[in-house]
Amino acid sequence: MPAYNEGEVEIDEDDFKCAAVREQDRFLPIANISRIMKKALPANAKIAKDAKETVQECVSEFISFITSE
Repeated sequence: MPAYNEGEVEIDEDDFKCAAVREQDRFLPIANISRIMKKALPANAKIAKDAKETVQECVSEFISFITSE
């Protein structure tokens, strides 16, 4: 496979394709994550935006890891 030369750094074609993936394509929708988290907590509980985003990243990474095996 051809490599792209960016100064002194060579970028493999596979690395280039992975870098082009948009964040919204990598992560599960935040609304779905939020809904699942709310079901596990009391009705009056509040969930911080940072907590939702962190769980979103973790769940998405876990699913990606499982599907790559």
